[in-house]
Amino acid sequence: MEEEELKRRTLQFRELVGDDLFRFAVSQNVMTLEKDRRRFEQLALEILGYFECDRCCKCCTEMPIHLNDEALERLSRLDGDALFDKMDENEVDNYLKTPCPYLDGDTCTIYEIKPTACRMFPFVVLRPVPTLQLCPMGKRIFEKFKDLVRKYGKKDLKVEWEEGGSDRLYDYSGETGKKAVYVALPIPVLEKFLRYLRLEARHADSRKSIEL
Repeated sequence: MEEEELKRRTLQFRELVGDDLFRFAVSQNVMTLEKDRRRFEQLALEILGYFECDRCCKCCTEMPIHLNDEALERLSRLDGDALFDKMDENEVDNYLKTPCPYLDGDTCTIYEIKPTACRMFPFVVLRPVPTLQLCPMGKRIFEKFKDLVRKYGKKDLKVEWEEGGSDRLYDYSGETGKKAVYVALPIPVLEKFLRYLRLEARHADSRKSIEL
């Protein structure tokens, strides 16, 4: 019913503003989404530089791994047509089978060219808000965030993330995925988190200099 209602409202909007303005509005929305996606990716990768993965491999064995166009091209050069046998044919978008076919024991066999989704994990692009999966490293990241908010945030930042212990992840086909615990990550919150991490790192460097 929600999907039908969305279609009805979209058609009403198109009739109201006309085809040209409708296409412009859609293109602007797509551009905004892409800009936000790139910013989230940039923030996630920089934040992850302050943490070390536990190598528990839960992301490789339990989570669906999305392949963007860049990852598809790299893996196609590596595997050729054999890549299609490693794709999840039940997904509408491009996902590897679960567990990841490139996992050998606890070793990633494509580590140097691993997909962006793997490099960003436990940060995940989900609609409508980017999220942090609470794997062992994700939990440490979340706890560090709360510690830094208490230390540096004073009263200017509220903890707006919420734990969704009984929720399920949704893939792009609309089907439910594996059960997961996650917290939502608005981009402005991530930006403040990164500033706090940088500030903490500068303070640590200052303390080392004084000790030396």
